[in-house]
Amino acid sequence: MPCPIQLASKLSGLSQHVIRIWERRYSALSPSRTCTNRRMYCDEAVKRLKLLKTLTENGHRIGGVARLSTAELEALVQDLTAVPQAAQAPAPAPAVAPGTTLPAEPATPQPVAEPASPAAPAQVSPEQCVEDALEASKRYDCEGLRRIILQARMQYGQRGMLHRVICPMLIKVGSQWQFGEMRPGHEHILTAVIREILLTPVPGSQVPLHAPELIVATPAGELHELGALIVAASARDLGWYVTYLGPNLPVEEIAACAIARNATAVALSVVYPEGCPVITEKLRRIRDLLPANMRLIVGGRSAESYRTLLPELAIKWVSCLHGLDDALSKTPR
Repeated sequence: MPCPIQLASKLSGLSQHVIRIWERRYSALSPSRTCTNRRMYCDEAVKRLKLLKTLTENGHRIGGVARLSTAELEALVQDLTAVPQAAQAPAPAPAVAPGTTLPAEPATPQPVAEPASPAAPAQVSPEQCVEDALEASKRYDCEGLRRIILQARMQYGQRGMLHRVICPMLIKVGSQWQFGEMRPGHEHILTAVIREILLTPVPGSQVPLHAPELIVATPAGELHELGALIVAASARDLGWYVTYLGPNLPVEEIAACAIARNATAVALSVVYPEGCPVITEKLRRIRDLLPANMRLIVGGRSAESYRTLLPELAIKWVSCLHGLDDALSKTPR
């Protein structure tokens, strides 16, 4: 029996806002309407919403799956939990020394495995990806680090990689850097490789026409760039046009760019230090420079300390990538 959007939201686990966006922008489904123009969702529509939620949480872009049939969506979800083919392959025969005579085989010929095509690498857990990447950075192994991160993107998709690998890695980097367990050179290599990967658009992805624009940077004195890179990649994946200015830029320059570009929002990453009066003044300054209708989003490990110091400012504070995604989806465009 068809149900209203409130119940469809509860059954699917998606907010009503996201459901409407997916309908209007991506044509993910077409609910029926009552005589009073209320949306009504049949069982098939709710099922599609659940499938789309699962896929987007595991790295698929909504723009890439929204118009697939329900059967195609189900097949993709099944692929997420499928056992890698390599894990099902029989164990290889024991090695035999040269010249050794083997016992006679039964008359019935045994199946011969086809030469292995370039098989996909074995599945690696997100936690192991993080550990492997950190170890590669400490060996100054740029190519090894690049392979690890690209494999994570192939395995989990862009969004899955961001949420399950890059963000946890960022937390560990911050902790290890703070306690002297990571040298500046290690962090620079990690940042350089991640920058290269995240600033390169995923093949086949494209920004919608008339997409809202987001300016991403860190204020002068903030040299840690990974958080800003993650913001830029996540926003682009959500359909925003991103202008990435990089780290350590005066707030006057950030504001000038945002105004010249007529951007919809500005996002700043603030990692270190916490509660610094200089950073506090910079945040106050950029809020004054930006138009009142231009949203300012501030996130990063130290953002919470500035929220308590600047409660009166019109700043959207975010503490994690999910919070950023929610803030962007609710930003008026």
